[in-house]
Amino acid sequence: MRSGCKLIVSLSLLIFTFSGITVGALGGTKTPVQLLVIDETHSIQSSLQIELFARALIETGEFRIHALTKIPTERNPGAPYDLAVIVPANVDQVWIVTPDLPSRLPPSLAGPARMVESLAERMYEGDRSLDRRAVVGVTDDLFPAVYSGFFVRNGWL
Repeated sequence: MRSGCKLIVSLSLLIFTFSGITVGALGGTKTPVQLLVIDETHSIQSSLQIELFARALIETGEFRIHALTKIPTERNPGAPYDLAVIVPANVDQVWIVTPDLPSRLPPSLAGPARMVESLAERMYEGDRSLDRRAVVGVTDDLFPAVYSGFFVRNGWL
């Protein structure tokens, strides 16, 4: 049990350190990036890691986060999100979903998308990860690319 507490404390320190660095580097955006986080996992440790990830992004002041527990199949009744992160239940990956190819994103989304990817890599691919997963984007794997088109078509991005 003590090693679990040490792991949580280590992740918390990583988050606070990273969030402090990124706030200084980005200089603060006037309008927060709207980030949709979809957690399809059903384990406590995976959900805890997603919460730590989301809190780190919120602490930067750059993001407003909305969370779902399943991938939406209907049209979005509200305003579209800027970016999405999907943590699937049966695949050891974290999918970073953008509305377009990273090279074609406007600067207002390119920086935050890189920040999300960088933090996800630290959280999920690091040595002290609670739930190790590979971080992939729309140019790395078919699933994020397909969800990008699906979300854009249904008004989620």
